[in-house]
Amino acid sequence: MEQPCTLKQELNLLDPKRLRLYLDEFEELTVELDGVSRPVTALRAFPLTAADQFVILRHSDGSELGAIRNTSDLHPDSRRVLAAELERNYFTPRIVQVNAIEVNYHVPKWDVQTDRGPRIFEIRSTRRDILILSGGRILIRDADGNRYEIPDYHRLDPVSQALIETQI
Repeated sequence: MEQPCTLKQELNLLDPKRLRLYLDEFEELTVELDGVSRPVTALRAFPLTAADQFVILRHSDGSELGAIRNTSDLHPDSRRVLAAELERNYFTPRIVQVNAIEVNYHVPKWDVQTDRGPRIFEIRSTRRDILILSGGRILIRDADGNRYEIPDYHRLDPVSQALIETQI
């Protein structure tokens, strides 16, 4: 009979006290672990529900170096570098107003105001590219792969709410 695996057996949890994260001379995220430095990429295991927990570090070939259980355990300098890198990788403007949604040939074209300024984008499929979460939260992926977030569409103005409801 096989013994069940524990989480610690499945994950290579990195000791935050033994690693240092920094940007190298090419502005690439680099980890120094046990005196060895190498470039890495950082991915959130749970980007929607636990953004600062279980951050995965991968080598440039895609293989996994390990996971940081909680970014708050890192040295403040490493935590800052990692937070900036994750913000860049997971850049998601927040939609604060929907000006118009036009549908031509079954392709919705959104004209919105975001916290980063005005945007106009198209989405390919309302079923695949609009993710409705609890509490009125909506995530949208445009045809170019850019992501947008509406933290709670119920808090938007009535015109924006009505336009969104035509799509969800």
